[in-house]
Amino acid sequence: DENEEPEDEEGEENDNSGGGGCERQREHPFIVTEPGEVARGKKNGLDYLFHLYEQCRDFLIQVQNIAKDRGEKCPTKVTNQVFRYAKKAGASYINKPKMRHYVHCYALHCLDEEVSNELRRAFKERGENVGAWRQACYKPLVAIAARQGWDIDAIFNAHPRLSIWYVPTKLRQLCHAERNSARA
Repeated sequence: DENEEPEDEEGEENDNSGGGGCERQREHPFIVTEPGEVARGKKNGLDYLFHLYEQCRDFLIQVQNIAKDRGEKCPTKVTNQVFRYAKKAGASYINKPKMRHYVHCYALHCLDEEVSNELRRAFKERGENVGAWRQACYKPLVAIAARQGWDIDAIFNAHPRLSIWYVPTKLRQLCHAERNSARA
C-alpha cells in the first residue's frame, strides 16, 4: 500500500539494493545509546535515529504543501514520494529500507518513552547490539496493543507523530498471533 504513486522517476524506487549509484554514502552504523547520549566514533546513536523520523515528518509536510499548491492529491503518510523528495533535498541518509526497519522502535519511543528509555539503558548496560534492541522493541508494543483492544492501526492513527507511518507487517502479525493465543 505504500507504493501508490504512479510517477516512478527513472528507477529510483529500487532503494533496497543499498544504493543509487555511487553518490549514496554509507551511513555510520547505529549503536544502542541512552537518551541524551551522543555516540562516539563513527557511530550514530538512537536519539539521532529518532530525529530522522521527525525529519521525515517535515519532508512530508513540504510534499503536502507542494501538492496543495499544484492542486494534486496530498499524501497523508510517508510514501515513496516523500523518500524521493528527501533524497532530492540532499537528505540521502534518509531512505525507505532504514526508516521502515526501525519504525516500530520509533513507535515505542512515541507511545511510551519511559519504557523505550528503560529498554535502551538495559541493552546499553548489557552491551547488546542494535539488532537485539530492535527485536526487543516489539514486545512492549504488543502489550500496548493488548491493553487497547489489539487495534494497532488505531493506536498508530491516533498518535500525531505515528499517524503518518504505515504499521509494520511484522508488528501487525505479532499482535494477531498474541491476540489469538490470548483467546485460546
